Amino acid sequence: MDAASFSNAVRQWRTALGDDYVLTDEPSLAPYANNVSGVKRHIPAVLLPSSTSEVQQLVAVANQFKVPLHPISCGRNWGFGSRLPVKDGTVIVDLGRMKAIREVNVTHHYAVVEPGVTQGQMYRHLEENKLPLVLNVTGTSCEASLIGNALERGIGYFESRAEALTGLEVVLGNGQILRTGFGHYPDAKTAHIYRYGIGPSYEGLFFQSNFGIVTSAGVDLMPRRDAHMAVVCKIDNPDKLPAFIDALADLRRRDVIQTVAHIGNKNRTEIAMAPLVYSQLRRGFQGTEDELRRTAAHFLEAEGFGPWSAVMGVMGTPGQLRAVRSEVRRAFRGLAKVMFLTDLLISVAKRLSDAFSFIPYVRRKRAVLDAVEPLYGLAKGIPTDAPMKSVFWPVGDMPRVDNEDPDQSRCGMLYCCPFIPAEGGVAAEAMDLVDRVYRKYGFVPYVTLNLLDTRALECVINLAFDRDHPAQVGKAHACNDELTGEFIRRGWMPYRLGVQSMGMMVDEKDYYWQLARDLKKVLDPNHIISPGRYNLV
Repeated sequence: MDAASFSNAVRQWRTALGDDYVLTDEPSLAPYANNVSGVKRHIPAVLLPSSTSEVQQLVAVANQFKVPLHPISCGRNWGFGSRLPVKDGTVIVDLGRMKAIREVNVTHHYAVVEPGVTQGQMYRHLEENKLPLVLNVTGTSCEASLIGNALERGIGYFESRAEALTGLEVVLGNGQILRTGFGHYPDAKTAHIYRYGIGPSYEGLFFQSNFGIVTSAGVDLMPRRDAHMAVVCKIDNPDKLPAFIDALADLRRRDVIQTVAHIGNKNRTEIAMAPLVYSQLRRGFQGTEDELRRTAAHFLEAEGFGPWSAVMGVMGTPGQLRAVRSEVRRAFRGLAKVMFLTDLLISVAKRLSDAFSFIPYVRRKRAVLDAVEPLYGLAKGIPTDAPMKSVFWPVGDMPRVDNEDPDQSRCGMLYCCPFIPAEGGVAAEAMDLVDRVYRKYGFVPYVTLNLLDTRALECVINLAFDRDHPAQVGKAHACNDELTGEFIRRGWMPYRLGVQSMGMMVDEKDYYWQLARDLKKVLDPNHIISPGRYNLV
């Protein structure tokens, strides 16, 4: 891309979008370049369209002047590059202004949304309109995009987000609009009821790809049930992990548990909950910051959060929930402590703690309860920003405001996310590998094992570091790269990569990636959309 072509493209983009929505000055570009992964990229401009028509216009200009574009929904791809493209010199297309909820179908429980629609916005829409539907939330920011996370194959609290998308509307790199499934028929009434349509199914082409820009999609919702609860299980010895995983997998296979089981190690539980306990204790606490942090960690230790804990959401009738309690107790007898959280239990516990707040033991229980409550809300489909505090906790940089963007802080974060078989022995072997590599580099592993279904465990291995120290940034990337490579060598492939890591799995000799390159030539002949993103070009 030469300077004259870029300048001409910017001029035409300003005509199409308006001056305020074409950013080229350094102060406006800096927040897009900042990222928790500590990756450096040159971003020449940011475009902010508000409609599918405007997206088509900016893609046409990009094709005319051969200027590459990288679409983001809301840019909350933390730990994988945030808003960054794979290659320098790529213009970012920020779809955050496209915030329309085009349709909500209560009967068939789906919504049609644009990429700027966040899980917080969707939840508020359901609540304000008193719709009997529940959202499959993720344990991240309320401001995370529904479509963006699903296209990255994100895992929700109840199920995979990727399975929930239907009827995609896509502006291809060649400028054409593609509507998948039955959506390309103007009179189709079932575009979001039966995802496959007739003929070849194209939806899968737009997950983790660079063929086009998704401008809307159907998102499956869940019907609200009569009752719900969260199941919390805790083991007291790391040697019990294999049996723990096998017991959880058996519950999934028998359909006792029908949602994702989120299994966290002690380090992960601490950074998820300690900041919330810390926030509760801060009011009236007499002592130093270090003492406050130690007290928060001690409270969790006293509550029995040992080496591994699991949490699952359950929805159904009261009778179904009673049956689940019985089966879960039987499955974990002699293996794990089990607790069942419900609205009634939390309400009673709050009343009792208010009455006996003069007792230190009760104050401790109340602090932990208040910390658990927003996380318990995830089991009810209520998004929360509370988990974001876990990003700040490891480096001791607690946010000044609740919705602070970690990209604009000194917090560093990288993820390694392989899939492994849902077998206790395999999980233990994988965790031994993580411990060995992290010890080598001097980092603490924060691990969640998400039992996605009856066969697969998604490993979410979080590495935290301080971006203010360049040497630590380099060491963090070396650690994450080595761990990712070790998993690949064992045949446990990551299902998601950071922008800096695409080359670890995209191989010129592999026909799979050769075919992706050939498809790129058809759908995006000028290589306009996100060059190098999960592709050879």
